[in-house]
Amino acid sequence: MMTETNPAQDIPGNTAHEIIIGDAALASLCARWQQCDFLAMDTEFIRTTTFFPHVGLIQVNDGGDTSYLVDPLTISDWSAFRAMMLNPSVTKIFHSCSEDMQVFMKALDLIPAPVFDTQIAAAFLNQGFGISYQNLVSLMQGINLPKGETRSDWLQRPLSETQLQYAALDVACLPAIYLEQTRLLAKQHRLEWVQEECDNLLNQYRTEMTGDFSDFYLNIKGAWQLNRQQLAILKRLAEWRELRARKRDKPRNWIIRDRSLIDIARYCPGDMEALSRIDELGKNFLRHEGREILAQVAAAAAMPETEWPELLPRPLDGRAKSRLKKGQQFIEKQAEALGLPVEVLARKRWLISVLQDDPGNAEDILPAELKGWRKPYLLPGLLEAMA
Repeated sequence: MMTETNPAQDIPGNTAHEIIIGDAALASLCARWQQCDFLAMDTEFIRTTTFFPHVGLIQVNDGGDTSYLVDPLTISDWSAFRAMMLNPSVTKIFHSCSEDMQVFMKALDLIPAPVFDTQIAAAFLNQGFGISYQNLVSLMQGINLPKGETRSDWLQRPLSETQLQYAALDVACLPAIYLEQTRLLAKQHRLEWVQEECDNLLNQYRTEMTGDFSDFYLNIKGAWQLNRQQLAILKRLAEWRELRARKRDKPRNWIIRDRSLIDIARYCPGDMEALSRIDELGKNFLRHEGREILAQVAAAAAMPETEWPELLPRPLDGRAKSRLKKGQQFIEKQAEALGLPVEVLARKRWLISVLQDDPGNAEDILPAELKGWRKPYLLPGLLEAMA
Protein backbone atom coordinates (compact mmCIF):
# COMPACT_ATOMS: atom_id res chain seq x y z
CA MET A 1 0.00 0.00 0.00
CA MET A 2 1.53 3.30 -1.07
CA THR A 3 1.38 6.30 1.26
CA GLU A 4 -0.59 9.29 0.02
CA THR A 5 1.43 12.51 -0.03
CA ASN A 6 1.07 16.15 -0.89
CA PRO A 7 2.95 17.56 -3.89
CA ALA A 8 6.64 17.88 -3.08
CA GLN A 9 7.86 21.22 -1.79
CA ASP A 10 11.27 22.59 -0.91
CA ILE A 11 12.13 22.50 2.78
CA PRO A 12 12.97 25.81 4.51
CA GLY A 13 16.67 26.54 4.69
CA ASN A 14 16.66 27.52 8.38
CA THR A 15 16.06 24.14 10.03
CA ALA A 16 16.73 24.59 13.74
CA HIS A 17 19.84 22.89 15.02
CA GLU A 18 22.14 23.05 18.02
CA ILE A 19 25.78 22.00 18.03
CA ILE A 20 26.69 19.96 21.12
CA ILE A 21 30.25 20.57 22.25
CA GLY A 22 31.92 18.99 25.26
CA ASP A 23 31.16 16.26 27.79
CA ALA A 24 28.89 18.32 30.07
CA ALA A 25 26.55 19.42 27.28
CA LEU A 26 26.26 15.87 25.94
CA ALA A 27 25.66 14.35 29.39
CA SER A 28 22.90 16.87 30.10
CA LEU A 29 21.11 16.01 26.88
CA CYS A 30 21.55 12.28 27.41
CA ALA A 31 19.79 12.53 30.77
CA ARG A 32 16.81 14.00 28.95
CA TRP A 33 17.02 11.54 26.06
CA GLN A 34 16.90 8.62 28.49
CA GLN A 35 13.25 9.56 29.12
CA CYS A 36 12.29 9.53 25.43
CA ASP A 37 10.37 6.74 23.74
CA PHE A 38 12.42 7.18 20.58
CA LEU A 39 15.29 9.17 19.08
CA ALA A 40 15.94 9.79 15.40
CA MET A 41 19.65 9.40 14.64
CA ASP A 42 22.20 9.60 11.86
CA THR A 43 25.97 9.88 11.52
CA GLU A 44 28.32 11.64 9.14
CA PHE A 45 31.75 10.15 8.58
CA ILE A 46 34.74 9.79 6.27
CA ARG A 47 35.74 6.41 4.84
CA THR A 48 37.54 7.02 1.56
CA THR A 49 40.90 5.42 2.34
CA THR A 50 40.25 3.53 5.58
CA PHE A 51 38.79 0.23 6.73
CA PHE A 52 36.73 1.85 9.48
CA PRO A 53 34.44 4.86 9.15
CA HIS A 54 35.79 7.90 11.02
CA VAL A 55 32.89 9.76 12.58
CA GLY A 56 32.63 13.50 12.10
CA LEU A 57 29.15 14.19 13.45
CA ILE A 58 26.29 12.42 15.26
CA GLN A 59 22.80 13.82 14.72
CA VAL A 60 19.91 13.33 17.13
CA ASN A 61 16.30 14.53 17.01
CA ASP A 62 13.99 13.71 19.92
CA GLY A 63 10.78 14.61 18.11
CA GLY A 64 11.00 18.34 18.72
CA ASP A 65 11.81 21.24 16.42
CA THR A 66 15.57 21.12 17.05
CA SER A 67 18.11 18.68 15.66
CA TYR A 68 21.13 18.21 17.90
CA LEU A 69 24.51 17.87 16.20
CA VAL A 70 27.01 16.17 18.49
CA ASP A 71 30.62 17.04 17.67
CA PRO A 72 32.49 13.82 18.53
CA LEU A 73 35.85 15.55 18.20
CA THR A 74 35.06 17.45 21.42
CA ILE A 75 33.84 14.48 23.48
CA SER A 76 36.07 12.40 25.75
CA ASP A 77 33.47 10.91 28.13
CA TRP A 78 30.89 8.88 26.22
CA SER A 79 29.46 7.03 29.24
CA ALA A 80 26.10 8.85 29.32
CA PHE A 81 25.69 8.51 25.56
CA ARG A 82 26.59 4.82 25.66
CA ALA A 83 24.01 4.18 28.37
CA MET A 84 21.35 5.92 26.31
CA MET A 85 22.27 3.96 23.16
CA LEU A 86 21.87 0.67 25.05
CA ASN A 87 18.68 1.65 26.90
CA PRO A 88 16.06 -0.93 25.80
CA SER A 89 13.26 1.57 26.48
CA VAL A 90 14.52 4.08 23.90
CA THR A 91 14.05 3.10 20.26
CA LYS A 92 16.79 4.43 18.02
CA ILE A 93 15.47 5.36 14.55
CA PHE A 94 17.80 5.25 11.55
CA HIS A 95 17.39 5.20 7.80
CA SER A 96 19.59 2.53 6.20
CA CYS A 97 21.47 1.87 9.42
CA SER A 98 24.26 -0.48 8.27
CA GLU A 99 27.03 2.10 8.05
CA ASP A 100 25.82 3.82 11.21
CA MET A 101 26.20 0.51 13.07
CA GLN A 102 29.79 0.32 11.81
CA VAL A 103 30.39 3.87 13.07
CA PHE A 104 29.23 2.97 16.58
CA MET A 105 31.16 -0.30 16.54
CA LYS A 106 34.36 1.62 15.79
CA ALA A 107 33.79 4.76 17.85
CA LEU A 108 32.00 3.36 20.92
CA ASP A 109 32.43 -0.43 20.70
CA LEU A 110 28.68 -1.01 20.82
CA ILE A 111 25.64 -1.88 18.75
CA PRO A 112 22.68 0.32 19.75
CA ALA A 113 19.39 -1.37 20.55
CA PRO A 114 16.55 -1.44 19.91
CA VAL A 115 16.76 -0.04 16.38
CA PHE A 116 14.01 0.81 13.90
CA ASP A 117 15.18 1.25 10.31
CA THR A 118 12.81 3.34 8.19
CA GLN A 119 14.30 1.95 4.96
CA ILE A 120 13.43 -1.58 6.05
CA ALA A 121 9.98 -0.41 7.14
CA ALA A 122 9.43 1.29 3.77
CA ALA A 123 10.04 -2.01 1.98
CA PHE A 124 7.45 -3.79 4.14
CA LEU A 125 4.97 -1.00 3.38
CA ASN A 126 5.70 -1.40 -0.35
CA GLN A 127 7.05 2.15 -0.46
CA GLY A 128 10.11 0.95 -2.34
CA PHE A 129 12.90 -1.56 -1.75
CA GLY A 130 16.13 0.21 -0.75
CA ILE A 131 14.46 3.62 -1.02
CA SER A 132 16.71 6.60 -0.28
CA TYR A 133 16.01 8.94 2.62
CA GLN A 134 15.38 11.84 0.23
CA ASN A 135 12.85 9.83 -1.78
CA LEU A 136 11.10 8.55 1.35
CA VAL A 137 10.76 12.09 2.74
CA SER A 138 9.39 13.24 -0.62
CA LEU A 139 6.95 10.31 -0.71
CA MET A 140 5.66 10.58 2.84
CA GLN A 141 6.00 14.29 3.61
CA GLY A 142 6.07 15.99 0.22
CA ILE A 143 9.41 17.66 0.97
CA ASN A 144 12.43 17.91 -1.33
CA LEU A 145 15.71 17.50 0.55
CA PRO A 146 19.10 18.60 -0.82
CA LYS A 147 21.77 15.97 -1.56
CA GLY A 148 24.75 18.25 -2.02
CA GLU A 149 26.82 17.46 1.09
CA THR A 150 26.91 13.66 0.81
CA ARG A 151 30.65 13.58 0.09
CA SER A 152 31.68 16.48 2.30
CA ASP A 153 34.71 16.44 4.57
CA TRP A 154 32.98 15.85 7.89
CA LEU A 155 36.23 15.93 9.84
CA GLN A 156 37.05 19.51 8.88
CA ARG A 157 36.48 22.24 11.43
CA PRO A 158 34.60 24.45 11.39
CA LEU A 159 31.83 22.72 9.48
CA SER A 160 30.09 25.00 7.00
CA GLU A 161 26.54 26.20 7.57
CA THR A 162 25.51 24.20 4.50
CA GLN A 163 26.94 21.05 6.09
CA LEU A 164 25.17 21.74 9.37
CA GLN A 165 21.83 22.31 7.63
CA TYR A 166 22.25 19.12 5.63
CA ALA A 167 23.10 17.13 8.77
CA ALA A 168 20.13 18.56 10.67
CA LEU A 169 17.73 17.68 7.86
CA ASP A 170 18.93 14.08 7.93
CA VAL A 171 17.09 13.56 11.23
CA ALA A 172 14.48 16.35 11.21
CA CYS A 173 11.96 14.33 9.19
CA LEU A 174 12.59 10.91 10.74
CA PRO A 175 10.32 11.15 13.82
CA ALA A 176 7.20 11.89 11.77
CA ILE A 177 8.07 9.15 9.28
CA TYR A 178 8.63 6.68 12.13
CA LEU A 179 5.29 7.46 13.75
CA GLU A 180 3.41 7.13 10.46
CA GLN A 181 5.23 3.96 9.44
CA THR A 182 4.61 2.25 12.78
CA ARG A 183 0.93 3.22 12.56
CA LEU A 184 0.62 1.71 9.08
CA LEU A 185 2.62 -1.38 10.01
CA ALA A 186 0.51 -2.01 13.11
CA LYS A 187 -2.63 -1.64 10.99
CA GLN A 188 -1.29 -4.28 8.58
CA HIS A 189 -0.03 -6.51 11.43
CA ARG A 190 3.55 -6.22 10.15
CA LEU A 191 5.26 -4.20 12.85
CA GLU A 192 6.72 -7.36 14.42
CA TRP A 193 8.05 -8.41 10.99
CA VAL A 194 9.99 -5.18 10.66
CA GLN A 195 11.36 -5.41 14.19
CA GLU A 196 12.48 -8.98 13.53
CA GLU A 197 14.25 -7.82 10.37
CA CYS A 198 15.98 -4.99 12.23
CA ASP A 199 17.03 -7.34 15.04
CA ASN A 200 18.48 -9.81 12.52
CA LEU A 201 20.56 -7.04 10.99
CA LEU A 202 21.91 -6.01 14.40
CA ASN A 203 22.81 -9.62 15.16
CA GLN A 204 25.01 -9.71 12.06
CA TYR A 205 27.05 -6.84 13.46
CA ARG A 206 27.15 -8.35 16.94
CA THR A 207 28.71 -11.45 15.37
CA GLU A 208 31.34 -9.28 13.71
CA MET A 209 32.15 -7.66 17.06
CA THR A 210 33.13 -11.06 18.48
CA GLY A 211 36.27 -10.96 16.34
CA ASP A 212 35.55 -14.35 14.78
CA PHE A 213 36.53 -14.06 11.12
CA SER A 214 36.83 -17.78 10.46
CA ASP A 215 34.08 -17.79 7.83
CA PHE A 216 35.28 -14.78 5.84
CA TYR A 217 36.89 -17.01 3.23
CA LEU A 218 33.40 -18.05 2.16
CA ASN A 219 32.85 -14.58 0.68
CA ILE A 220 35.86 -14.75 -1.64
CA LYS A 221 34.84 -15.17 -5.26
CA GLY A 222 36.15 -18.34 -6.85
CA ALA A 223 36.78 -20.18 -3.57
CA TRP A 224 34.54 -23.04 -4.75
CA GLN A 225 37.26 -24.05 -7.23
CA LEU A 226 39.71 -25.01 -4.46
CA ASN A 227 40.18 -28.43 -2.88
CA ARG A 228 39.89 -28.91 0.87
CA GLN A 229 43.56 -28.35 1.67
CA GLN A 230 43.63 -25.24 -0.48
CA LEU A 231 40.52 -24.01 1.33
CA ALA A 232 42.35 -24.47 4.63
CA ILE A 233 45.06 -22.15 3.33
CA LEU A 234 42.53 -19.64 1.99
CA LYS A 235 40.65 -19.64 5.29
CA ARG A 236 43.79 -18.82 7.24
CA LEU A 237 44.87 -16.14 4.76
CA ALA A 238 41.43 -14.50 4.83
CA GLU A 239 41.54 -14.30 8.63
CA TRP A 240 45.06 -12.87 8.49
CA ARG A 241 44.01 -10.21 5.97
CA GLU A 242 40.98 -9.22 8.03
CA LEU A 243 43.08 -8.71 11.15
CA ARG A 244 45.73 -6.82 9.15
CA ALA A 245 43.15 -4.53 7.53
CA ARG A 246 41.57 -3.69 10.87
CA LYS A 247 44.89 -3.13 12.61
CA ARG A 248 46.15 -0.82 9.86
CA ASP A 249 42.73 0.71 9.19
CA LYS A 250 43.02 0.10 5.47
CA PRO A 251 40.55 -1.49 3.00
CA ARG A 252 40.97 -5.24 2.60
CA ASN A 253 42.03 -5.04 -1.02
CA TRP A 254 44.71 -2.50 -0.07
CA ILE A 255 46.29 -5.27 2.00
CA ILE A 256 45.97 -7.99 -0.66
CA ARG A 257 43.36 -8.69 -3.32
CA ASP A 258 40.96 -11.64 -3.33
CA ARG A 259 42.47 -13.02 -6.54
CA SER A 260 45.92 -13.09 -4.99
CA LEU A 261 44.59 -14.98 -1.96
CA ILE A 262 43.05 -17.57 -4.29
CA ASP A 263 46.31 -17.96 -6.22
CA ILE A 264 48.39 -18.34 -3.06
CA ALA A 265 45.99 -20.97 -1.73
CA ARG A 266 46.01 -22.81 -5.05
CA TYR A 267 49.79 -22.92 -5.56
CA CYS A 268 50.84 -23.18 -1.88
CA PRO A 269 54.21 -21.40 -2.28
CA GLY A 270 56.91 -22.66 0.04
CA ASP A 271 59.51 -19.92 -0.37
CA MET A 272 59.88 -16.30 -1.44
CA GLU A 273 60.80 -17.22 -5.00
CA ALA A 274 57.58 -19.20 -5.45
CA LEU A 275 55.55 -16.48 -3.74
CA SER A 276 57.01 -13.81 -6.03
CA ARG A 277 55.52 -15.62 -9.04
CA ILE A 278 51.99 -14.88 -7.80
CA ASP A 279 50.44 -12.13 -9.92
CA GLU A 280 49.96 -8.66 -8.42
CA LEU A 281 52.29 -9.19 -5.45
CA GLY A 282 54.70 -6.29 -5.74
CA LYS A 283 58.20 -6.08 -4.33
CA ASN A 284 57.10 -3.79 -1.52
CA PHE A 285 54.41 -6.25 -0.43
CA LEU A 286 56.82 -9.18 -0.58
CA ARG A 287 59.39 -7.29 1.46
CA HIS A 288 56.96 -6.35 4.23
CA GLU A 289 54.47 -9.22 4.22
CA GLY A 290 56.09 -12.09 2.33
CA ARG A 291 57.45 -13.98 5.31
CA GLU A 292 54.17 -13.67 7.19
CA ILE A 293 52.25 -14.98 4.17
CA LEU A 294 54.60 -17.96 3.90
CA ALA A 295 54.17 -18.66 7.61
CA GLN A 296 50.38 -18.66 7.25
CA VAL A 297 50.60 -20.97 4.23
CA ALA A 298 52.93 -23.38 6.02
CA ALA A 299 50.75 -23.49 9.14
CA ALA A 300 47.62 -24.22 7.11
CA ALA A 301 49.35 -26.79 4.91
CA ALA A 302 50.49 -28.66 8.03
CA MET A 303 46.96 -29.02 9.38
CA PRO A 304 45.61 -32.58 9.56
CA GLU A 305 43.00 -33.46 6.97
CA THR A 306 40.34 -33.71 9.67
CA GLU A 307 40.60 -29.94 10.18
CA TRP A 308 40.28 -28.95 6.52
CA PRO A 309 37.07 -27.14 5.54
CA GLU A 310 34.48 -28.97 3.50
CA LEU A 311 34.35 -28.39 -0.25
CA LEU A 312 32.21 -25.42 -1.25
CA PRO A 313 29.14 -25.89 -3.47
CA ARG A 314 29.74 -25.55 -7.19
CA PRO A 315 27.73 -23.06 -9.28
CA LEU A 316 24.27 -24.27 -10.19
CA ASP A 317 24.00 -26.64 -13.15
CA GLY A 318 21.24 -26.50 -15.75
CA ARG A 319 18.73 -28.54 -13.77
CA ALA A 320 19.34 -26.55 -10.61
CA LYS A 321 18.90 -23.27 -12.52
CA SER A 322 15.54 -24.55 -13.75
CA ARG A 323 14.54 -25.35 -10.16
CA LEU A 324 15.74 -21.90 -9.08
CA LYS A 325 13.52 -20.26 -11.69
CA LYS A 326 10.52 -22.21 -10.40
CA GLY A 327 11.34 -21.11 -6.87
CA GLN A 328 11.58 -17.49 -7.99
CA GLN A 329 8.21 -17.76 -9.72
CA PHE A 330 6.69 -19.07 -6.49
CA ILE A 331 8.25 -16.17 -4.55
CA GLU A 332 6.91 -13.64 -7.06
CA LYS A 333 3.36 -14.94 -6.63
CA GLN A 334 3.61 -14.96 -2.85
CA ALA A 335 5.13 -11.47 -2.75
CA GLU A 336 2.37 -10.11 -4.98
CA ALA A 337 -0.28 -11.68 -2.76
CA LEU A 338 1.34 -10.14 0.33
CA GLY A 339 1.88 -6.75 -1.29
CA LEU A 340 5.64 -6.96 -0.69
CA PRO A 341 8.65 -6.39 -2.93
CA VAL A 342 10.05 -9.72 -4.11
CA GLU A 343 13.42 -8.90 -2.51
CA VAL A 344 11.80 -8.61 0.92
CA LEU A 345 10.23 -12.04 0.83
CA ALA A 346 13.29 -13.91 -0.47
CA ARG A 347 16.61 -13.01 -2.06
CA LYS A 348 18.03 -15.03 -4.93
CA ARG A 349 21.09 -16.05 -2.91
CA TRP A 350 18.87 -17.57 -0.22
CA LEU A 351 17.18 -19.79 -2.78
CA ILE A 352 20.56 -20.78 -4.21
CA SER A 353 21.64 -21.76 -0.70
CA VAL A 354 18.63 -24.08 -0.43
CA LEU A 355 19.44 -25.70 -3.79
CA GLN A 356 23.12 -26.17 -2.96
CA ASP A 357 22.40 -27.88 0.37
CA ASP A 358 19.45 -29.85 -1.03
CA PRO A 359 19.16 -33.05 1.04
CA GLY A 360 15.56 -33.32 -0.09
CA ASN A 361 12.54 -31.46 1.21
CA ALA A 362 13.78 -31.16 4.79
CA GLU A 363 12.84 -27.83 6.37
CA ASP A 364 16.14 -27.67 8.23
CA ILE A 365 17.98 -26.73 5.04
CA LEU A 366 16.31 -23.33 5.02
CA PRO A 367 18.78 -20.53 5.75
CA ALA A 368 17.99 -18.47 8.83
CA GLU A 369 16.67 -15.61 6.68
CA LEU A 370 13.85 -17.80 5.35
CA LYS A 371 12.60 -18.70 8.81
CA GLY A 372 10.90 -16.41 11.30
CA TRP A 373 7.97 -14.42 9.92
CA ARG A 374 8.60 -15.68 6.36
CA LYS A 375 8.25 -19.38 7.12
CA PRO A 376 4.43 -19.67 7.06
CA TYR A 377 4.36 -18.00 3.65
CA LEU A 378 7.13 -20.12 2.14
CA LEU A 379 6.54 -23.64 3.41
CA PRO A 380 5.83 -26.09 2.11
CA GLY A 381 5.21 -24.33 -1.21
CA LEU A 382 8.77 -23.16 -1.90
CA LEU A 383 10.36 -26.57 -1.39
CA GLU A 384 7.63 -28.20 -3.48
CA ALA A 385 8.17 -25.68 -6.29
CA MET A 386 11.91 -26.40 -6.34
CA ALA A 387 11.63 -30.18 -5.92
